[in-house]
Amino acid sequence: MIAIYAVIVLVVAGIAALLARRHALAPRYIALAGSIVALAIIAYAFLYGSAGTYSIPWFSIGQYSFPIVLETYSLNMLLLMLVGVITPLIFLYSIGFMDVPTEQGRFYFEISVFAAAMMLFAIAGNLITMFLAWEMLGITSYLLIGFWYYKNRAAAAARTAITTIIIGDVLMLSAILLIFSAYHTMSFNAILAAPYSSSLTVAMALLLIALFTKSAQFPFHEWLPDAMEGPTPVSAFLHSSTMVKAGVFLAAVLLPLFAKAGLLRVMLVIGIISALLGASNALTERHVKRILAYSTIEDIGLMFVALGLNALAAAMLFFVVQAFYKAILFMSAGSIMRANNETTNIYDLYGSSKSKLLVITSSIAALSLAGIVPLSGFFGKAAIGTASLYANLLVYAVLAVIGFASSVYIFRWLIVPMRRAPEGEETQISSKYAHLPRSMLASPAILAVLVIAAALLYLYLPGYLAQHMQGIGVLDAATESGIAVAGILVAYMLFRKVEPLAPSRHRIAVSALYNSLLVNKAYALIANLFYAIGAGIDAIDNGLYEAALSGGNGVVYAGGKLRRIVNGQPNVYLVAVLIGIILLVAVMVV
Repeated sequence: MIAIYAVIVLVVAGIAALLARRHALAPRYIALAGSIVALAIIAYAFLYGSAGTYSIPWFSIGQYSFPIVLETYSLNMLLLMLVGVITPLIFLYSIGFMDVPTEQGRFYFEISVFAAAMMLFAIAGNLITMFLAWEMLGITSYLLIGFWYYKNRAAAAARTAITTIIIGDVLMLSAILLIFSAYHTMSFNAILAAPYSSSLTVAMALLLIALFTKSAQFPFHEWLPDAMEGPTPVSAFLHSSTMVKAGVFLAAVLLPLFAKAGLLRVMLVIGIISALLGASNALTERHVKRILAYSTIEDIGLMFVALGLNALAAAMLFFVVQAFYKAILFMSAGSIMRANNETTNIYDLYGSSKSKLLVITSSIAALSLAGIVPLSGFFGKAAIGTASLYANLLVYAVLAVIGFASSVYIFRWLIVPMRRAPEGEETQISSKYAHLPRSMLASPAILAVLVIAAALLYLYLPGYLAQHMQGIGVLDAATESGIAVAGILVAYMLFRKVEPLAPSRHRIAVSALYNSLLVNKAYALIANLFYAIGAGIDAIDNGLYEAALSGGNGVVYAGGKLRRIVNGQPNVYLVAVLIGIILLVAVMVV
């Protein structure tokens, strides 16, 4: 039960930061202190707390009660601890990055509530608690993505994100109602233990689509690259341990239900498609943060692949280790952009090699993403690869191709900004690297240590989760590392001279790989189709209205004419009666 206090502390810290917004430095340190206290509470609960389910009464309707239910089982505590560790590091990085005093209070309030919502989501023990946290994640992510609302692209990105997420929210609510009508409970434990219901397949299918929207999986993946218009700390948080992983986590919690509903193969297929799309777009994208966003789509896709193979331990291993290296990469991107006057095109970025600590941390993260042994990213990817090798050779081959592409694009991302700046800008850019805020370098340094240390999870995580995981053999390790090294060499040969793939020279290849444009056109086509359907319905509605209006006007006109014959003369009435009788007889005869 103590874990809930971490959520409360963060919410209180966020409110306090908002109230202290007129003080230049107070909001950042209030939020950072709150995140450290929350981490201490989580660490205590992780080390000394007992696993169990806790219920807090909320409201009742008739014979049904709807409490707030919290769970502290191993899977819940794993995500809670991950969010608890990442949160203060994001806040520490934000101290240097968010340097506009007037933005401090609002930023730290929103991101504190965002972190609190993810923590509540981690320990939610029933559908109603989960849905509350899920909605709060959506609301706060909208606010954070559109934080710089005065920028048109940021506002548009926030609208795109919330529109996509709302689709999933409606489907999730429908799934919850179906499950409740079938089982008369919202408790995860009760639902998992209940016998199969005919409505389960429909409910879980709706729920799975909702998870895909939140986790940016095909065909709902394009909102995530657009979300890079938000501040870099938000991007780092969003991609490492918060909202995009909410769908993966809920899929892991309810994996037996998805298996009963026969939806694991759907998870597998959508995960593979999403990973392929993420890797291919990252190969040709030029925006320094959007490359990493497409990489996240790939990573989340790989997690769904593992869940689709019923390899829960492998999925959760990658779930954890991915958070550390992805947070470093986004923080490094923010530092490089800061030193280059917020330029985003990697071919216009220079001098990252001027900061040795930046190069070391970003290199460790890139090597981990590529899957180089013995970094933690290697164990995460190799565990999924080994699970696929035992399950399906075709899936294994596809994952090998994705792994190769990952090495190519991440070392393109790493190598290109290292080159020397033009002569006129060399001194200025070098000075900016030298004067990067220490907090923006300290957080990646701590995370780099975690990237290395997290390799130990390969030994301990399966036992902690009480889950079996296929052992990674020497051949598996050699294959994984060999693929990664091959990708690094190809990236070096292609990009050491920093010549981008020119669309005019490689138009077909670039168009095939960068399929984001095609997907967005498909979105527009679907939107226009619904608009046309709506316009058609509106035209029919207007036609019916006009017909009814014309008929009504005709009746009023006829009534006005008939009213004139009501003049009190018996002869007129007698004629009217005779005409009526004749018409009645004529109708009866016909």
